[in-house]
Amino acid sequence: MELWHLPLLFLGGLACGIINAMAGGGSFVTLPLLLWMGLPPQVANATNRVAILLQTGAGIATYHQAGVRPWRKLPPVALPTAAGALLGAWLAAHLDPDSFRKAMAVLFLFMAATVFFKPTRWAMPSGEERFKPYHYVIFFFLGIYGGFLQAGLGILLTAMFVLVAGFDVVRGNAMKFGLAFIFTGVSLLLFSQAGLVRWMTGLALAAGTITGGIIGAKLVIARGATWVRFFVVGSALAAVAKLLFQP
Repeated sequence: MELWHLPLLFLGGLACGIINAMAGGGSFVTLPLLLWMGLPPQVANATNRVAILLQTGAGIATYHQAGVRPWRKLPPVALPTAAGALLGAWLAAHLDPDSFRKAMAVLFLFMAATVFFKPTRWAMPSGEERFKPYHYVIFFFLGIYGGFLQAGLGILLTAMFVLVAGFDVVRGNAMKFGLAFIFTGVSLLLFSQAGLVRWMTGLALAAGTITGGIIGAKLVIARGATWVRFFVVGSALAAVAKLLFQP
């Protein structure tokens, strides 16, 4: 990593943190940034988890301090999600680079489309906060995706907790942060053992994501969040171009 990369990483992380606070999908910014800085796709994918882990940890602390503490509901869904994340991370670490690059491009296109869904606008939570048996199967497959790539998953997790399991938006978002912290930690451990993590790069990125998360809520009030979604999709398409057309 070059010294001049540090401010770029901080700014990219800042944008990621703001986007995650406003709309979700911040990894659509950080992953393209890491790719354009020259990191191989598998290394970029692994290194991005350092920032995600620290940002989700900060989010958990914020909710906990605010008295939003649905953590007793977390273990039943954390187990299948973490198991799926281990499988997804193993696949990401062991696929040959060309196959991983193509799979990453396809998933980026698919997940970029979910950025335009706004579950908080039409959520009608039941207040029951119940998990049914088939929910655990869904969380297992979400965990596979989370371990493999993770970009855009926060939007799906919010929809799952709010629209399907009956959480209100605030408690559903807290659950999202808690679950993401767990399966990101599991994935990062596997990636680290495979030698794919650039720690200094990830920490520089994390400094930005944590800062961006703090100021994101204020920007929502001042300017709204609609414009962010177009920026996220543009970044995702740039990543797809890099993945598909790089020599």
